Amino acid sequence: MDGDRLLQTIGLVRQARPRGFCPACRVVLKALDGGQELGKPMVATLLVLVVAAIAWAAMVQQSRAMVGMDGMDMGLGTIESFAAAWVVMMAAMMLPSAVPVVLEFARSAERRRRWPVATAVLAITYLGVWLIFGVVCYAIYTMLRMPWPNQPLVIGAALAVAGVYSLSPIKRASQARCRELCALHGPLPFNLIRSAAVAGVRYGLSCIGCSAALMVAMVLLGMSSLWWAVVFGVIVLFYKWAPPLRMRYELALSAALVALGAFYAMTA
Repeated sequence: MDGDRLLQTIGLVRQARPRGFCPACRVVLKALDGGQELGKPMVATLLVLVVAAIAWAAMVQQSRAMVGMDGMDMGLGTIESFAAAWVVMMAAMMLPSAVPVVLEFARSAERRRRWPVATAVLAITYLGVWLIFGVVCYAIYTMLRMPWPNQPLVIGAALAVAGVYSLSPIKRASQARCRELCALHGPLPFNLIRSAAVAGVRYGLSCIGCSAALMVAMVLLGMSSLWWAVVFGVIVLFYKWAPPLRMRYELALSAALVALGAFYAMTA
């Protein structure tokens, strides 16, 4: 079947070996179609998605625990609690969008020793870059003595800025780098672990360039804003997975974010 050939070509499945990597997966797929098994890179990618799913579950639980509390009045809490909540949020929102780079790295490193460890290092380094970004936002938020009495206006303005930023050259260039997996294409150290760390930093910086304005708005909205996390997570996936859009569609998306900011400022 053409679908089977495609999956084998991109490395998601392969013919089962006498001592295959995943016996359980091989048994299931053998019953379906002639003894195939999931490729190792696909297993690594699925593990990343499992971590993201666990992070989403933790966010749902936290959101339920904070029902009835005013997150904006509470501020961001201590740096320790903020950092923990931020890492969970980034794992939920950002790891799914990082699947292409994780899969490509695992495919290219599969024949080298310690490739599973290196793949994990890439994902952890990527989240570490976002953690640094979040801590910087926390420091600025604290320095400015937020939340302010007119915090809804600030958040509305941040959403509007995110809309304008989506048309900026920095965002568009970073978005292209994410789509083209440029983090893996430049010179990398020969040592596989160091190579994974460098690629994770590169991809994290490109991702920040693509989504920084949205994440600043997320900080202002608060760590318990589950529905906003879902909305922004979908936008991030769209930024990094959708094919390049014509300018009129980019303008429409930008206008939608600006309108969303204006609506929030007037109604919150």
